[in-house]
Amino acid sequence: MNSTTNSFVPHQNETLLIPADELSKSEFKIFQELMQEWTTTPTLDSLLEKWNKHREKTISMLNVKNEISILLLNVSSLNMYLFDVFKLIDSVSSPIVVLTGTHHEDSTVRLFSSHFSNLNVFSTKGSNAFGGVLVAVHKSIPVKRVSRFSNIVNLIVLEIGVTDEAFQLVACYSPPCEPLPLLIFDEVFQCNSNTFIMGDLNAKHASWSKSVENRKGRSLYSWLYSSSCNFPLEIVNKFISTSTRSNATIDLILVPSHMLSTSFAVLPSIGSDHYPVVWYPSFKMSSSHVRHPVKRTYWSLLKRFLTFTTSYWITLGTSMTNSIEFFCLYERFLSLIAARLTFVSFLKSYKPSLPSYLIELIERKRYCLKLFRKFCHPYFAIVLRTLGNTIRKELFLYKRQSWQNYCQSLNELDTRSF
Repeated sequence: MNSTTNSFVPHQNETLLIPADELSKSEFKIFQELMQEWTTTPTLDSLLEKWNKHREKTISMLNVKNEISILLLNVSSLNMYLFDVFKLIDSVSSPIVVLTGTHHEDSTVRLFSSHFSNLNVFSTKGSNAFGGVLVAVHKSIPVKRVSRFSNIVNLIVLEIGVTDEAFQLVACYSPPCEPLPLLIFDEVFQCNSNTFIMGDLNAKHASWSKSVENRKGRSLYSWLYSSSCNFPLEIVNKFISTSTRSNATIDLILVPSHMLSTSFAVLPSIGSDHYPVVWYPSFKMSSSHVRHPVKRTYWSLLKRFLTFTTSYWITLGTSMTNSIEFFCLYERFLSLIAARLTFVSFLKSYKPSLPSYLIELIERKRYCLKLFRKFCHPYFAIVLRTLGNTIRKELFLYKRQSWQNYCQSLNELDTRSF
């Protein structure tokens, strides 16, 4: 029997009695559509080709590309503003976060990493007490640290993405009294021209800042137009103050002209002396930070369908003289029927990591911090300390309760839950 001929019309005139007592409405509908395809498609090859297109569609849905955003902030001590940073990242939902001025403390980095279990976290120490850099990237985005630059203080170089969409991210903090690491920047660009630099460079120049120029600004300006990259670099966030204490633009985003997108936003301060900046690049990446694809295969329907079609395959195997050809055909059928009964749905992967009552406590602490800076009264210092301790205690209790609830929900007889 030739599977490509019109003789493939199995059970065309039979009344299909599908037992629906154990099927949900959605399962019954899927199985009904599948049986309709099996009984009405002229040839087996055309049926398998139809199922192959369904598989390709499923694969494309699993590799969906989303617009991304990148959050940049000089946090002026991550330990002091840790809970404010938690709330900021929850509200912005950027898959890539760059924090400078972290005042690097290993214990604080561990707290950050444990809180955001969906992020890969990279950090480095600073050359002084005010330095330190941390970069967090959503785990659905391929990322690795460029080892060549891993031992440089105040600098992190990451390779993000794969193949043609890969780019390098340089996160940098340059203290006011230290020169810019321009030679290192040149080396980074020689590795990959698709590179952008983000961070607090403390460089002021009339080309991008309304403040008085400084030596670092003039040095950066000269480098921008004499770089060894052989193509011009552009500053994204020009003439928008990123400092709460002046009109200076010192938290900069530098990108090659072919990657330039001037879509960005400056957010209200979380309490530190810098404003958060969110940049929206023009390119898209494979990421599930906004919508998480969930793949489901209806194995019970697959079992029913294989049982229903057994007689056809026995007859076909008996009539085909080439056993290898038959097994190859049957193998393709098994692969594609599993794909035909596989569907992808999307769930919102964003889930606030803090409950509402903790967010309210953080807001109260932020308001108290403003009052303390304005009046310098010791009462507000006491309230700040008390609120900080309360927030730490409540966060610990919340996470412990969440873990206990999860453990109680597990059924030791249901291994699928593990």
